[in-house]
Amino acid sequence: MKKLVISTLFVMQVVFVFAQSATGVTGKVVDSKTQKALQNVVVAILNSNLTVLTDGAGKFSFTDVTPGNQLVQIKTQGYGDQLLQVEIVSGKTLDLGTVILAEDQTQEQQLSLITITENDLGDDNSGSESTSGLLQASRDAFQQAAAFNWGQARFRIRGLDNEYGVTMINGITMNKIYDGRPQWGNWGGLNDATRNQEFTMGSAPSDYTFGGILGTQEINTRASIYRKGSRVSFSGTNTNYSWRMMGTHASGMNTNGWAFVVSAGRRWAKEGYFEGTDYAANSVFASVEKRFNDKHSLNFTSIYAQNRRGKTSPNTDEVTNLKDYKYNTYWGCQDGKKRNSRVKISKSQSIC
Repeated sequence: MKKLVISTLFVMQVVFVFAQSATGVTGKVVDSKTQKALQNVVVAILNSNLTVLTDGAGKFSFTDVTPGNQLVQIKTQGYGDQLLQVEIVSGKTLDLGTVILAEDQTQEQQLSLITITENDLGDDNSGSESTSGLLQASRDAFQQAAAFNWGQARFRIRGLDNEYGVTMINGITMNKIYDGRPQWGNWGGLNDATRNQEFTMGSAPSDYTFGGILGTQEINTRASIYRKGSRVSFSGTNTNYSWRMMGTHASGMNTNGWAFVVSAGRRWAKEGYFEGTDYAANSVFASVEKRFNDKHSLNFTSIYAQNRRGKTSPNTDEVTNLKDYKYNTYWGCQDGKKRNSRVKISKSQSIC
């Protein structure tokens, strides 16, 4: 009888051990945009030797994890790291569910600087044509100072002119044939319509071209990628023009597969920053897209940009010290009105 009781207790103990659940962690890793499973993502329990890779379904699993508070690190190339603090309970498997990894934006923020000033909109290279550099995409503190405070006339990335960078609209290269520089005045005043841009640093490969040594800038004007809504802005400045007004409307993609965007802008000044420099520029943008299915669509984009501005003279230090930095030798009075002897008029029509 005694042996029978001991044998029964031993069997019950064995059954009890096998009935216990493993102590571990499981989960699934997906991309934040596509929601697709990510394979070969490194998942590790910090301060331990436990490391696994996600399978084809994006799943991972740990067993025999030490109970208590643990840190689970999830990382892979091209994505931001995830560090999760979890509490492991003995005999239980913690399911983290779906873990989302977002693309790493650090590289995009440090992309090559592509700047342009009013100097590059003119046919000559007079040093006093510009007052400031235009906006650029990089958030690097040094490059921001170079763009806004120094300008293209006083600073160039790696000593290279902007002809070594490629600027494109919908995959079409916009650099001028005779000097290789992009003519930003061809779409000037349409900031809202041309804000969808992709940057590639240096000679890194681009989805649209082989690129240049100063980088690639792609402007996308497909109507379907604009956020639905209307936007109107009015601003004042003390640069080449005094006032700017812009209006943009995007319909978004409707149920029939149509989307359209219209935008218009006007910049003007009776006299800009320099003496005798009047300014008048009008810009119109329209984009229509028809989507046939998920893989095929047809887009039509039209841009009209007109610019009329009085030019400024390049002055020596002696002239600047005598007459002020704003002094301009190109203007005079005629019939009681200020007239500029050098007025540049440019018109551009683009269809892509």
